[in-house]
Amino acid sequence: MDFARRASRLDSLLLRHQPWWRFNAYAGAAATHLDNHKSLRDYLHSLSPAEIHNLQGDDQGLLTALRPHFEPATELAELINITPAGPPLNPQEPPKGIPGRKWQQIHAFIAAHTNMHRPILEWCAGKGYLGEAISQHYQLPVTALEIDPQLVAAGNARAKGDSPLRQIIRCDVMSNDVHQQLTPAQHLVALHACGGLHQRLLRLAVAHNSPQLSLAPCCYHRFNDTYTVLSQQFKNSALHISSNDLRSAVRQTNTARHGETSARRTLQAWHLGLRELLPVLGADKTTALPSLPQHWSKRSFAEFAQAQLDHKNIRHALPGGLADFEQTGWQQLHRAEAIDLLRMAFRRALELRCVLDSLLYLQEHGYQCSLSEFCSASLSPRNLLIQAQKSP
Repeated sequence: MDFARRASRLDSLLLRHQPWWRFNAYAGAAATHLDNHKSLRDYLHSLSPAEIHNLQGDDQGLLTALRPHFEPATELAELINITPAGPPLNPQEPPKGIPGRKWQQIHAFIAAHTNMHRPILEWCAGKGYLGEAISQHYQLPVTALEIDPQLVAAGNARAKGDSPLRQIIRCDVMSNDVHQQLTPAQHLVALHACGGLHQRLLRLAVAHNSPQLSLAPCCYHRFNDTYTVLSQQFKNSALHISSNDLRSAVRQTNTARHGETSARRTLQAWHLGLRELLPVLGADKTTALPSLPQHWSKRSFAEFAQAQLDHKNIRHALPGGLADFEQTGWQQLHRAEAIDLLRMAFRRALELRCVLDSLLYLQEHGYQCSLSEFCSASLSPRNLLIQAQKSP
């Protein structure tokens, strides 16, 4: 794969079509950029809630559906198409204490490799589940780094009864202490290390001339006060991506529990309905409203509205006809979810831009790199795997 060429095309496409992926359909502003795209607008307005839900969790399916109405969809579909790594290992029952979905992700991560023979350093390891599986499968020594002392203790308790090859060390990978944990012979691995944490790993791999690296990145906006590109190619780009933009890259609910999705949507609808109610109460429709925990979705719209008004010190009795405002909120949510599909159409492209930045950075420092999807999106939407080996 020519990473530099794909990065150039992707960057150009994102730069040209910023109004589509930087528009917040839930903010209440009219989607005026749809006015000159009647076919697209009519298509989005025709979608049922079930159709919207299905498209929200399927990047390629969404682009296929949009293609007759949305010119960028064809090129987007081509650019985000990444080859799967290969079939997973034979399924096994997860060891005691490891969640089944996590175990499947770990097995797929390991199966994507054909070249694990060095001592392993696991990054941001949690309880060290990945290192445990690698140690058992390849009989390799594993050192795992984790900042949370409870996770370190739990992971070492597992390792004690399992294999003398494994140890978890309490270490803040963002601190200078991490340097003493890296040696020139290690294969660095990280499964779902978030933004600033995996960028730190990349920088240290280069600084320590690490011979081999395997990284499945995640949540590109986290642990980054300001998102900073690594590669020279993207440093020269006219497009600047914010941490807030990168939240769009990981906005997927296809692995969320049904109850969580339902609760989130209820609170969103009530939030929109309350905004329609505010002017009736003499308040500004754009008044900042706090987010409430999901358990509030088990209450009523009236209780939700009253709690929000109390928080904002709006002393006004709730009027009659609240059901109409609640219904309006649900209608607005449906409309916003349909329009937001356009931002979602660029979701994988934004993620891939971050991943290509990492790949180009490694190539600039003498690494031979590959990129694949190590598992299905239904198992984990964050399924991109970078493998890098220092050139001889």
